Amino acid sequence: MRLARHSIYNLLGMGLPLLLGVVAMPALVRLLGLERFGWLTLLWGLVSYLSLFDLGLPRVLTQSLAPALERRDWPESGRILGSAAVLVLALGVAVGGVLWLLAPWIAERLAAGAEAQRLMVAFRWMAWALPLSLLTTALRGALEACGAFRSLNLVRLPLGLWTFAGPWAVAEWVGPDLGWIAAALAAGRALALAAHLPLARRALRPVSGLWQWDGARALPMLKAGGWLTVGNLVSPLMGYADRFMLAVLLSGAAAGFYAAPQELVTKLWIIPGAVTGVLLPEFARQRHAGAGGWMLFRRATAAVGLVLLPFTLGLALFARELLGVWLGPEFAEHSGGVLMLFALGIQINGPAHVALTWLHAGGRYRAPAVLQVLQLPLFVLLVWAMATSWGLTGAACAWLIRMVFDTACLLALCSMEQRERPGWPMTLAGAGVAMLFGIALMEPSWVLRLAVWCLAGVGAVGAAWQMTRRGVFRARALEVQS
Repeated sequence: MRLARHSIYNLLGMGLPLLLGVVAMPALVRLLGLERFGWLTLLWGLVSYLSLFDLGLPRVLTQSLAPALERRDWPESGRILGSAAVLVLALGVAVGGVLWLLAPWIAERLAAGAEAQRLMVAFRWMAWALPLSLLTTALRGALEACGAFRSLNLVRLPLGLWTFAGPWAVAEWVGPDLGWIAAALAAGRALALAAHLPLARRALRPVSGLWQWDGARALPMLKAGGWLTVGNLVSPLMGYADRFMLAVLLSGAAAGFYAAPQELVTKLWIIPGAVTGVLLPEFARQRHAGAGGWMLFRRATAAVGLVLLPFTLGLALFARELLGVWLGPEFAEHSGGVLMLFALGIQINGPAHVALTWLHAGGRYRAPAVLQVLQLPLFVLLVWAMATSWGLTGAACAWLIRMVFDTACLLALCSMEQRERPGWPMTLAGAGVAMLFGIALMEPSWVLRLAVWCLAGVGAVGAAWQMTRRGVFRARALEVQS
């Protein structure tokens, strides 16, 4: 139950800010206006994308530090922590410095006059905050290696809430000035770093005073992080390539009908994200100790699929009704079938997050990154061919094919590593889920759809609870050789 409890902490820490965002977005649009709100989303997106230049070092830090802490090798732990902290801070200063220098040039091409000046100030505040943000993610990786998920999410939750509450408060009390809004966001990141420092000091007390730079340790970390960065840079390109191509091939409206349901359904990725954040250090400890952890992997993939099922099936069964209430009848008409396909893709791809975490925990960063690079041109060609022939539905089918291909390849990599073929129970479970989604795509009466959803939801919750009781998340009891 320990890992299940930690997963719930992660889910609350990541999910509750999204609920505030749903409430805050209309208010921010009203207070800022459409143009300034667009610039605010650009600031959010820019900082998120630039944070990828941490070279994946926080994840590498978790994977390397967890086994060292498990065997109480405090000097090695200190070298890992010190090297990662120096590398992340140096990268943050470098990328932040580039953004500071480019801020006037970027602002002048987005706005003019006083607005350009305010936008430049906003970008420079974000540049100043970037090193603090990257160093915070490194400390977060160290806390995850220690298993301090409760304390970690007590800090993560206010920061996530401040991402939306800060701009809302500034716009309400000060005015629609992007400079002040960016200053509030930067102050939130500074406070987050200040809050993480005592947590890390307390959790890593045996390593206190042993942090030091180690060039021999830093080079492998940079190599592993480099492969992680390749995947992290390619993945967002695939995430937006289909939307861009629809806008070019069809129209901007078509891209909107496609992007809205995609944005809705991909928020469900926080569920496997919450679980894999806990599984990474546990997998790393078990694999480094030679305990295997394969039983935990198999049950975790099944559990993630079961937890996702009620949400994805509900979106598929009631796609048109939900879109009609949320965005209006026009979206319900054009995007209903697209949402069904997206929901099926998310359901299929959920276990792939566990598979990727398994590979990373074993230090296998290159193969998943190469897989992402190979997928990009194939996906672009597939979207172009299918969208040209079948419009929105064709593009959504291309996205679904990518989800199936990505999941199959990652699970195959894990099975090949263990020299084990995928088991027939997972195949039967996948066939059952596909049948349920087939009922959704047939669009029967809403009574039958509701009955199917209730049946699947109760079954998924019951099965997940039963697996938890049997030990799916009790990793220590599952340290067996595969």
